[in-house]
Amino acid sequence: MNEVKKNNEKEKPVAEGAYKIPSTLNTISYGSAGFWMGLSYGVFNAYIFFFYEVVVGLDTVLIFLAMLIFTLWDAINDPLIGHLTDRITRFTRKYGKRFIWIIIGILPANFILALVFMPPAGNAATNPMPFFGWIIFTTCLFDSLTTLCFVNVDALFPDKFRTGPARRKARGWGTPLSMMALPVANIVPPILLGLFGGINNQAAYITMVWIIIGTIAPVSILCLFGMKENKELIDRYYVSEKKRQSFIEALKSTLKQKSFVYYVILFFGFMIVTGSLTASIPYAANFVLVGTGSTELDMVLLFALFLNGALVSVPFWTWFAKKNSNNKQTAVIGGILLVMGCILTTFYIGVIDSMIYMFILGFTMGNLWVLTTIYFSDVLDERVVLTRSDVRGATVGVVAFLSRLSRGAQITIFALIHILTGFVEGAATQSASAQLGIRLHMSVIPAIILLICTIIFWKKYPLTPEKTFEIRKQLKEFGF
Repeated sequence: MNEVKKNNEKEKPVAEGAYKIPSTLNTISYGSAGFWMGLSYGVFNAYIFFFYEVVVGLDTVLIFLAMLIFTLWDAINDPLIGHLTDRITRFTRKYGKRFIWIIIGILPANFILALVFMPPAGNAATNPMPFFGWIIFTTCLFDSLTTLCFVNVDALFPDKFRTGPARRKARGWGTPLSMMALPVANIVPPILLGLFGGINNQAAYITMVWIIIGTIAPVSILCLFGMKENKELIDRYYVSEKKRQSFIEALKSTLKQKSFVYYVILFFGFMIVTGSLTASIPYAANFVLVGTGSTELDMVLLFALFLNGALVSVPFWTWFAKKNSNNKQTAVIGGILLVMGCILTTFYIGVIDSMIYMFILGFTMGNLWVLTTIYFSDVLDERVVLTRSDVRGATVGVVAFLSRLSRGAQITIFALIHILTGFVEGAATQSASAQLGIRLHMSVIPAIILLICTIIFWKKYPLTPEKTFEIRKQLKEFGF
Protein backbone atom coordinates (compact mmCIF):
# COMPACT_ATOMS: atom_id res chain seq x y z
CA MET A 1 0.00 0.00 0.00
CA ASN A 2 2.76 2.46 0.91
CA GLU A 3 4.58 1.75 -2.36
CA VAL A 4 1.43 2.39 -4.34
CA LYS A 5 0.80 5.62 -2.47
CA LYS A 6 4.37 6.79 -3.15
CA ASN A 7 3.97 5.99 -6.85
CA ASN A 8 0.67 7.89 -7.00
CA GLU A 9 2.22 10.90 -5.30
CA LYS A 10 5.12 10.88 -7.77
CA GLU A 11 2.78 10.99 -10.74
CA LYS A 12 2.94 14.61 -11.89
CA PRO A 13 0.72 16.42 -14.42
CA VAL A 14 3.46 16.80 -17.02
CA ALA A 15 3.68 15.69 -20.61
CA GLU A 16 4.68 12.08 -21.01
CA GLY A 17 5.65 10.84 -24.48
CA ALA A 18 3.10 12.08 -27.00
CA TYR A 19 0.57 12.97 -24.30
CA LYS A 20 -0.05 16.70 -24.15
CA ILE A 21 -1.50 17.90 -20.87
CA PRO A 22 -4.57 20.13 -21.45
CA SER A 23 -3.99 23.76 -20.58
CA THR A 24 -5.80 25.36 -17.67
CA LEU A 25 -7.97 27.39 -20.06
CA ASN A 26 -8.84 24.26 -22.03
CA THR A 27 -9.61 22.41 -18.80
CA ILE A 28 -11.91 25.20 -17.62
CA SER A 29 -13.70 25.19 -20.97
CA TYR A 30 -14.26 21.43 -20.71
CA GLY A 31 -15.50 21.81 -17.14
CA SER A 32 -18.00 24.51 -18.12
CA ALA A 33 -20.15 21.77 -19.68
CA GLY A 34 -20.89 20.80 -16.10
CA PHE A 35 -22.34 24.26 -15.56
CA TRP A 36 -24.67 23.74 -18.52
CA MET A 37 -25.70 20.29 -17.28
CA GLY A 38 -26.15 21.44 -13.69
CA LEU A 39 -28.28 24.42 -14.64
CA SER A 40 -30.50 22.77 -17.26
CA TYR A 41 -31.09 19.53 -15.36
CA GLY A 42 -31.28 21.39 -12.06
CA VAL A 43 -34.34 23.28 -13.29
CA PHE A 44 -35.72 20.15 -14.99
CA ASN A 45 -35.40 17.88 -11.94
CA ALA A 46 -36.47 20.42 -9.33
CA TYR A 47 -39.67 21.53 -10.99
CA ILE A 48 -41.06 18.98 -13.45
CA PHE A 49 -43.04 16.90 -10.93
CA PHE A 50 -44.16 19.94 -8.90
CA PHE A 51 -45.08 21.88 -12.06
CA TYR A 52 -47.33 19.22 -13.54
CA GLU A 53 -48.82 18.01 -10.24
CA VAL A 54 -49.36 21.27 -8.32
CA VAL A 55 -49.39 24.01 -10.98
CA VAL A 56 -50.95 22.22 -13.97
CA GLY A 57 -53.03 19.89 -11.78
CA LEU A 58 -52.35 16.68 -13.72
CA ASP A 59 -53.16 13.41 -11.94
CA THR A 60 -50.18 11.98 -10.02
CA VAL A 61 -50.65 8.54 -11.59
CA LEU A 62 -50.43 9.98 -15.11
CA ILE A 63 -47.24 11.86 -14.25
CA PHE A 64 -45.79 8.64 -12.89
CA LEU A 65 -46.76 6.71 -16.04
CA ALA A 66 -45.29 9.40 -18.29
CA MET A 67 -41.99 9.29 -16.41
CA LEU A 68 -42.03 5.49 -16.51
CA ILE A 69 -42.31 5.61 -20.32
CA PHE A 70 -39.51 8.14 -20.33
CA THR A 71 -37.35 5.75 -18.29
CA LEU A 72 -38.11 2.87 -20.65
CA TRP A 73 -37.07 5.10 -23.55
CA ASP A 74 -33.79 5.58 -21.73
CA ALA A 75 -33.32 1.80 -21.73
CA ILE A 76 -32.88 1.98 -25.49
CA ASN A 77 -31.62 5.51 -25.91
CA ASP A 78 -28.61 5.81 -23.59
CA PRO A 79 -26.58 2.63 -24.22
CA LEU A 80 -27.38 2.64 -27.95
CA ILE A 81 -26.28 6.25 -28.41
CA GLY A 82 -23.14 5.46 -26.42
CA HIS A 83 -22.35 2.51 -28.67
CA LEU A 84 -23.11 4.26 -31.96
CA THR A 85 -21.01 7.31 -31.09
CA ASP A 86 -18.04 5.08 -30.23
CA ARG A 87 -17.72 4.40 -33.93
CA ILE A 88 -15.12 6.04 -36.12
CA THR A 89 -16.71 7.97 -39.01
CA ARG A 90 -15.35 9.76 -42.06
CA PHE A 91 -15.28 12.96 -39.98
CA THR A 92 -13.23 11.49 -37.11
CA ARG A 93 -9.77 12.13 -38.55
CA LYS A 94 -10.53 15.82 -39.08
CA TYR A 95 -12.95 16.69 -36.26
CA GLY A 96 -12.55 13.92 -33.67
CA LYS A 97 -14.88 11.18 -32.52
CA ARG A 98 -16.71 13.02 -29.72
CA PHE A 99 -16.73 16.66 -30.80
CA ILE A 100 -19.34 16.42 -33.60
CA TRP A 101 -21.88 14.60 -31.40
CA ILE A 102 -21.42 17.07 -28.56
CA ILE A 103 -22.30 19.95 -30.90
CA ILE A 104 -25.33 18.17 -32.36
CA GLY A 105 -26.66 17.39 -28.88
CA ILE A 106 -26.03 20.47 -26.78
CA LEU A 107 -27.06 23.33 -29.07
CA PRO A 108 -30.71 22.32 -29.80
CA ALA A 109 -31.18 20.95 -26.26
CA ASN A 110 -31.12 24.55 -25.00
CA PHE A 111 -34.46 25.26 -26.62
CA ILE A 112 -36.17 21.92 -26.03
CA LEU A 113 -35.94 22.61 -22.29
CA ALA A 114 -38.43 25.45 -22.76
CA LEU A 115 -40.97 23.10 -24.33
CA VAL A 116 -41.06 20.99 -21.16
CA PHE A 117 -42.67 23.91 -19.31
CA MET A 118 -44.96 24.97 -22.17
CA PRO A 119 -47.76 22.36 -22.13
CA PRO A 120 -50.81 22.70 -24.40
CA ALA A 121 -53.74 24.88 -23.40
CA GLY A 122 -56.66 23.26 -21.64
CA ASN A 123 -57.78 21.76 -18.36
CA ALA A 124 -55.58 18.93 -17.13
CA ALA A 125 -58.27 17.68 -14.76
CA THR A 126 -60.98 17.23 -17.41
CA ASN A 127 -58.80 16.52 -20.48
CA PRO A 128 -55.48 15.09 -19.21
CA MET A 129 -54.25 13.16 -22.27
CA PRO A 130 -52.68 16.11 -24.18
CA PHE A 131 -50.68 16.96 -21.08
CA PHE A 132 -49.72 13.32 -20.59
CA GLY A 133 -48.46 13.09 -24.19
CA TRP A 134 -46.65 16.40 -23.91
CA ILE A 135 -44.60 15.24 -20.92
CA ILE A 136 -43.55 12.09 -22.79
CA PHE A 137 -42.65 13.91 -26.01
CA THR A 138 -40.67 16.79 -24.49
CA THR A 139 -38.81 14.81 -21.81
CA CYS A 140 -37.75 12.08 -24.24
CA LEU A 141 -36.56 14.62 -26.82
CA PHE A 142 -34.69 16.68 -24.23
CA ASP A 143 -33.05 13.58 -22.77
CA SER A 144 -32.04 12.20 -26.18
CA LEU A 145 -30.20 15.40 -27.07
CA THR A 146 -28.49 15.73 -23.69
CA THR A 147 -27.53 12.05 -23.82
CA LEU A 148 -25.99 12.55 -27.26
CA CYS A 149 -23.89 15.34 -25.78
CA PHE A 150 -22.94 14.11 -22.34
CA VAL A 151 -22.27 10.46 -23.17
CA ASN A 152 -19.47 11.85 -25.31
CA VAL A 153 -18.39 14.49 -22.78
CA ASP A 154 -18.02 11.83 -20.09
CA ALA A 155 -16.36 9.33 -22.44
CA LEU A 156 -13.85 12.01 -23.40
CA PHE A 157 -12.75 12.67 -19.80
CA PRO A 158 -10.41 9.67 -19.19
CA ASP A 159 -8.90 10.07 -22.67
CA LYS A 160 -8.36 13.80 -22.30
CA PHE A 161 -7.09 13.64 -18.69
CA ARG A 162 -4.94 10.51 -18.53
CA THR A 163 -3.07 10.84 -15.23
CA GLY A 164 -4.31 10.97 -11.64
CA PRO A 165 -3.09 14.54 -11.01
CA ALA A 166 -4.55 15.70 -14.35
CA ARG A 167 -7.92 14.22 -13.38
CA ARG A 168 -7.87 15.81 -9.95
CA LYS A 169 -7.02 19.15 -11.56
CA ALA A 170 -9.88 18.73 -14.03
CA ARG A 171 -12.33 17.96 -11.25
CA GLY A 172 -10.85 20.76 -9.15
CA TRP A 173 -11.99 23.15 -11.88
CA GLY A 174 -15.02 21.22 -13.14
CA THR A 175 -16.74 20.62 -9.82
CA PRO A 176 -16.89 24.30 -8.76
CA LEU A 177 -18.16 25.18 -12.24
CA SER A 178 -20.87 22.53 -11.91
CA MET A 179 -21.73 23.77 -8.45
CA MET A 180 -21.88 27.37 -9.67
CA ALA A 181 -24.84 26.27 -11.78
CA LEU A 182 -26.73 25.19 -8.70
CA PRO A 183 -27.27 28.66 -7.19
CA VAL A 184 -28.65 29.71 -10.56
CA ALA A 185 -30.76 26.55 -10.94
CA ASN A 186 -32.12 26.54 -7.41
CA ILE A 187 -32.08 30.15 -6.22
CA VAL A 188 -32.76 32.21 -9.34
CA PRO A 189 -35.93 30.34 -10.49
CA PRO A 190 -37.83 30.97 -7.22
CA ILE A 191 -36.89 34.66 -7.44
CA LEU A 192 -38.04 34.84 -11.06
CA LEU A 193 -41.24 32.96 -10.30
CA GLY A 194 -41.95 35.37 -7.48
CA LEU A 195 -41.39 38.35 -9.76
CA PHE A 196 -43.58 37.06 -12.58
CA GLY A 197 -46.61 35.73 -10.73
CA GLY A 198 -45.55 33.19 -8.09
CA ILE A 199 -44.62 29.53 -7.82
CA ASN A 200 -48.21 28.45 -8.50
CA ASN A 201 -48.59 30.58 -11.65
CA GLN A 202 -48.15 28.59 -14.87
CA ALA A 203 -47.26 31.60 -17.04
CA ALA A 204 -44.39 32.51 -14.69
CA TYR A 205 -42.61 29.26 -15.59
CA ILE A 206 -42.42 30.23 -19.27
CA THR A 207 -40.66 33.51 -18.48
CA MET A 208 -38.41 31.79 -15.96
CA VAL A 209 -37.26 29.04 -18.32
CA TRP A 210 -36.48 31.44 -21.18
CA ILE A 211 -34.29 33.52 -18.88
CA ILE A 212 -32.49 30.32 -17.86
CA ILE A 213 -32.00 29.43 -21.54
CA GLY A 214 -30.53 32.87 -22.10
CA THR A 215 -27.87 31.88 -19.56
CA ILE A 216 -27.07 28.35 -20.73
CA ALA A 217 -27.03 28.97 -24.50
CA PRO A 218 -23.77 31.03 -24.45
CA VAL A 219 -22.18 28.47 -22.10
CA SER A 220 -23.04 25.67 -24.54
CA ILE A 221 -20.94 27.48 -27.16
CA LEU A 222 -18.05 28.37 -24.86
CA CYS A 223 -17.64 24.79 -23.62
CA LEU A 224 -17.00 23.48 -27.16
CA PHE A 225 -13.43 24.80 -27.11
CA GLY A 226 -12.53 22.28 -24.41
CA MET A 227 -14.18 19.37 -26.25
CA LYS A 228 -11.98 19.51 -29.36
CA GLU A 229 -9.78 16.41 -29.61
CA ASN A 230 -6.13 16.86 -30.58
CA LYS A 231 -4.22 14.73 -33.10
CA GLU A 232 -2.59 12.46 -30.51
CA LEU A 233 -5.97 11.59 -29.02
CA ILE A 234 -7.53 10.97 -32.44
CA ASP A 235 -4.66 8.67 -33.42
CA ARG A 236 -5.37 6.50 -30.37
CA TYR A 237 -8.97 6.06 -31.52
CA TYR A 238 -7.70 4.27 -34.63
CA VAL A 239 -5.53 1.92 -32.54
CA SER A 240 -8.47 0.86 -30.38
CA GLU A 241 -10.90 0.60 -33.31
CA LYS A 242 -9.08 -2.51 -34.57
CA LYS A 243 -10.31 -4.41 -31.51
CA ARG A 244 -13.80 -2.94 -31.35
CA GLN A 245 -16.65 -4.93 -29.78
CA SER A 246 -20.17 -5.20 -31.17
CA PHE A 247 -22.97 -3.46 -29.24
CA ILE A 248 -24.25 -6.71 -27.69
CA GLU A 249 -20.73 -7.80 -26.76
CA ALA A 250 -20.00 -4.40 -25.22
CA LEU A 251 -23.26 -4.43 -23.28
CA LYS A 252 -22.72 -7.95 -21.93
CA SER A 253 -19.10 -7.42 -20.98
CA THR A 254 -19.93 -4.09 -19.32
CA LEU A 255 -22.52 -5.72 -17.08
CA LYS A 256 -20.01 -8.46 -16.20
CA GLN A 257 -17.43 -5.94 -14.99
CA LYS A 258 -17.70 -5.99 -11.19
CA SER A 259 -16.24 -2.53 -10.63
CA PHE A 260 -18.79 -1.11 -13.05
CA VAL A 261 -21.75 -2.82 -11.40
CA TYR A 262 -20.85 -1.74 -7.87
CA TYR A 263 -19.93 1.78 -8.94
CA VAL A 264 -23.37 2.09 -10.54
CA ILE A 265 -25.03 0.88 -7.33
CA LEU A 266 -23.31 3.61 -5.31
CA PHE A 267 -24.05 6.21 -7.99
CA PHE A 268 -27.70 5.12 -8.03
CA GLY A 269 -28.01 5.80 -4.30
CA PHE A 270 -26.32 9.19 -4.67
CA MET A 271 -28.66 10.21 -7.51
CA ILE A 272 -31.69 9.14 -5.47
CA VAL A 273 -30.58 11.49 -2.70
CA THR A 274 -29.83 14.48 -4.96
CA GLY A 275 -32.96 14.01 -7.07
CA SER A 276 -35.27 13.57 -4.10
CA LEU A 277 -33.80 16.54 -2.25
CA THR A 278 -34.02 19.06 -5.10
CA ALA A 279 -37.50 17.91 -6.14
CA SER A 280 -38.75 17.97 -2.52
CA ILE A 281 -37.70 21.49 -1.56
CA PRO A 282 -40.56 23.20 -3.48
CA TYR A 283 -43.00 20.88 -1.68
CA ALA A 284 -41.38 21.46 1.72
CA ALA A 285 -41.31 25.23 1.34
CA ASN A 286 -44.86 25.38 -0.01
CA PHE A 287 -46.62 22.94 2.34
CA VAL A 288 -44.51 22.01 5.41
CA LEU A 289 -41.97 24.62 6.48
CA VAL A 290 -42.87 27.20 9.13
CA GLY A 291 -41.26 29.90 7.07
CA THR A 292 -41.06 33.61 6.32
CA GLY A 293 -44.46 33.83 4.65
CA SER A 294 -42.92 33.70 1.16
CA THR A 295 -42.47 30.27 -0.39
CA GLU A 296 -40.03 31.65 -2.95
CA LEU A 297 -37.85 33.29 -0.27
CA ASP A 298 -37.85 30.11 1.83
CA MET A 299 -36.65 28.12 -1.20
CA VAL A 300 -33.88 30.63 -1.85
CA LEU A 301 -32.66 30.43 1.76
CA LEU A 302 -32.68 26.62 1.84
CA PHE A 303 -30.91 26.21 -1.48
CA ALA A 304 -28.39 28.95 -0.63
CA LEU A 305 -27.23 27.26 2.58
CA PHE A 306 -27.16 23.83 0.94
CA LEU A 307 -25.00 25.12 -1.90
CA ASN A 308 -22.72 27.06 0.43
CA GLY A 309 -22.08 23.86 2.34
CA ALA A 310 -21.30 22.01 -0.88
CA LEU A 311 -18.97 24.73 -2.21
CA VAL A 312 -17.07 25.00 1.07
CA SER A 313 -16.50 21.24 0.96
CA VAL A 314 -14.82 21.19 -2.48
CA PRO A 315 -11.23 21.99 -1.41
CA PHE A 316 -11.59 19.74 1.64
CA TRP A 317 -12.71 16.68 -0.31
CA THR A 318 -10.15 17.32 -3.07
CA TRP A 319 -7.41 17.46 -0.43
CA PHE A 320 -8.79 14.42 1.39
CA ALA A 321 -8.85 12.30 -1.79
CA LYS A 322 -5.26 13.20 -2.57
CA LYS A 323 -4.12 12.58 1.02
CA ASN A 324 -5.97 9.29 1.34
CA SER A 325 -4.99 7.88 -2.09
CA ASN A 326 -7.73 5.27 -1.74
CA ASN A 327 -10.76 6.11 -3.89
CA LYS A 328 -12.84 3.20 -2.62
CA GLN A 329 -12.37 4.14 1.02
CA THR A 330 -13.00 7.82 0.30
CA ALA A 331 -16.26 6.96 -1.50
CA VAL A 332 -17.50 4.84 1.41
CA ILE A 333 -16.74 7.63 3.87
CA GLY A 334 -18.66 10.05 1.66
CA GLY A 335 -21.65 7.73 1.39
CA ILE A 336 -21.92 7.19 5.15
CA LEU A 337 -21.59 10.90 5.96
CA LEU A 338 -24.24 11.77 3.38
CA VAL A 339 -26.64 9.26 4.95
CA MET A 340 -26.10 10.98 8.31
CA GLY A 341 -26.70 14.38 6.73
CA CYS A 342 -29.97 13.17 5.19
CA ILE A 343 -31.27 11.79 8.48
CA LEU A 344 -30.45 15.06 10.26
CA THR A 345 -32.41 17.02 7.62
CA THR A 346 -35.59 15.10 8.49
CA PHE A 347 -36.14 17.11 11.67
CA TYR A 348 -36.57 20.56 10.12
CA ILE A 349 -39.28 22.83 11.54
CA GLY A 350 -38.50 26.47 10.78
CA VAL A 351 -36.24 28.39 8.41
CA ILE A 352 -33.26 28.82 10.79
CA ASP A 353 -32.84 25.16 11.80
CA SER A 354 -33.52 24.10 8.20
CA MET A 355 -30.72 26.35 6.95
CA ILE A 356 -28.26 24.76 9.42
CA TYR A 357 -29.31 21.24 8.41
CA MET A 358 -29.04 22.11 4.70
CA PHE A 359 -25.52 23.49 5.14
CA ILE A 360 -24.41 20.26 6.82
CA LEU A 361 -26.13 18.20 4.12
CA GLY A 362 -24.37 20.17 1.38
CA PHE A 363 -20.98 19.61 3.00
CA THR A 364 -21.51 15.86 3.33
CA MET A 365 -22.79 15.64 -0.26
CA GLY A 366 -19.62 17.34 -1.52
CA ASN A 367 -17.62 14.08 -1.43
CA LEU A 368 -19.62 12.22 -4.06
CA TRP A 369 -20.33 15.42 -5.94
CA VAL A 370 -16.63 16.28 -6.32
CA LEU A 371 -15.14 12.83 -6.76
CA THR A 372 -17.70 10.71 -8.62
CA THR A 373 -16.07 11.39 -12.00
CA ILE A 374 -12.69 10.29 -10.63
CA TYR A 375 -14.21 7.08 -9.24
CA PHE A 376 -15.82 6.39 -12.62
CA SER A 377 -12.54 7.08 -14.46
CA ASP A 378 -10.98 4.18 -12.55
CA VAL A 379 -13.80 1.96 -13.80
CA LEU A 380 -13.41 3.17 -17.39
CA ASP A 381 -9.65 2.58 -17.28
CA GLU A 382 -10.22 -1.00 -16.17
CA ARG A 383 -12.78 -1.34 -18.94
CA VAL A 384 -10.18 -0.52 -21.58
CA VAL A 385 -7.69 -2.96 -20.03
CA LEU A 386 -10.26 -5.77 -19.98
CA THR A 387 -11.47 -5.26 -23.56
CA ARG A 388 -8.33 -3.82 -25.20
CA SER A 389 -10.82 -1.49 -26.88
CA ASP A 390 -12.05 2.08 -26.45
CA VAL A 391 -15.69 1.32 -25.62
CA ARG A 392 -15.98 4.15 -23.12
CA GLY A 393 -18.94 5.69 -24.94
CA ALA A 394 -20.95 2.47 -24.72
CA THR A 395 -20.01 2.11 -21.05
CA VAL A 396 -21.00 5.70 -20.28
CA GLY A 397 -24.27 5.09 -22.15
CA VAL A 398 -25.07 2.08 -19.96
CA VAL A 399 -24.23 4.12 -16.85
CA ALA A 400 -26.44 6.93 -18.11
CA PHE A 401 -29.36 4.54 -18.46
CA LEU A 402 -28.80 2.88 -15.10
CA SER A 403 -28.41 6.25 -13.39
CA ARG A 404 -31.63 7.41 -15.06
CA LEU A 405 -33.32 4.55 -13.24
CA SER A 406 -32.70 6.63 -10.13
CA ARG A 407 -34.94 9.32 -11.58
CA GLY A 408 -37.59 6.71 -12.32
CA ALA A 409 -37.22 5.39 -8.77
CA GLN A 410 -37.46 8.90 -7.34
CA ILE A 411 -40.62 9.63 -9.34
CA THR A 412 -42.05 6.28 -8.20
CA ILE A 413 -41.31 7.12 -4.56
CA PHE A 414 -42.98 10.51 -4.91
CA ALA A 415 -46.04 9.05 -6.64
CA LEU A 416 -46.52 6.23 -4.11
CA ILE A 417 -45.98 8.48 -1.10
CA HIS A 418 -48.41 11.09 -2.42
CA ILE A 419 -51.06 8.48 -3.18
CA LEU A 420 -50.68 6.74 0.18
CA THR A 421 -50.62 9.93 2.24
CA GLY A 422 -53.54 11.64 0.48
CA PHE A 423 -51.72 14.43 -1.39
CA VAL A 424 -54.27 16.51 -3.34
CA GLU A 425 -53.16 17.68 -6.82
CA GLY A 426 -53.55 21.42 -7.37
CA ALA A 427 -54.51 22.16 -3.72
CA ALA A 428 -53.18 25.21 -1.85
CA THR A 429 -52.70 23.31 1.44
CA GLN A 430 -52.09 19.66 2.38
CA SER A 431 -53.07 17.40 5.28
CA ALA A 432 -50.73 16.38 8.11
CA SER A 433 -50.27 12.93 6.56
CA ALA A 434 -49.35 14.47 3.19
CA GLN A 435 -46.84 16.74 4.96
CA LEU A 436 -45.30 13.69 6.65
CA GLY A 437 -45.01 12.08 3.21
CA ILE A 438 -43.03 15.09 1.97
CA ARG A 439 -40.57 14.65 4.86
CA LEU A 440 -40.23 10.97 4.01
CA HIS A 441 -39.45 11.44 0.32
CA MET A 442 -37.17 14.38 1.01
CA SER A 443 -34.71 12.58 3.30
CA VAL A 444 -35.67 9.37 5.13
CA ILE A 445 -36.32 7.05 2.19
CA PRO A 446 -33.35 8.36 0.13
CA ALA A 447 -31.08 7.92 3.18
CA ILE A 448 -32.12 4.27 3.59
CA ILE A 449 -31.51 3.58 -0.11
CA LEU A 450 -28.09 5.26 -0.07
CA LEU A 451 -27.06 3.37 3.07
CA ILE A 452 -27.85 0.03 1.41
CA CYS A 453 -25.98 1.06 -1.77
CA THR A 454 -22.94 2.23 0.22
CA ILE A 455 -22.71 -1.01 2.18
CA ILE A 456 -22.88 -3.06 -1.03
CA PHE A 457 -20.16 -0.88 -2.60
CA TRP A 458 -17.95 -1.22 0.48
CA LYS A 459 -18.27 -5.00 0.54
CA LYS A 460 -18.00 -5.73 -3.20
CA TYR A 461 -16.18 -2.97 -5.11
CA PRO A 462 -12.89 -4.55 -6.30
CA LEU A 463 -10.67 -1.59 -7.31
CA THR A 464 -8.12 -1.13 -4.55
CA PRO A 465 -5.26 1.41 -4.84
CA GLU A 466 -2.92 -1.42 -5.87
CA LYS A 467 -5.33 -2.51 -8.59
CA THR A 468 -5.84 0.98 -10.04
CA PHE A 469 -2.08 1.62 -10.11
CA GLU A 470 -1.55 -1.63 -12.03
CA ILE A 471 -4.33 -0.70 -14.48
CA ARG A 472 -2.67 2.62 -15.29
CA LYS A 473 0.61 0.87 -15.98
CA GLN A 474 -1.15 -1.52 -18.37
CA LEU A 475 -2.88 1.37 -20.18
CA LYS A 476 0.51 2.88 -20.98
CA GLU A 477 1.77 -0.49 -22.24
CA PHE A 478 -1.27 -0.91 -24.51
CA GLY A 479 -0.91 2.60 -25.96
CA PHE A 480 -4.22 3.97 -24.68
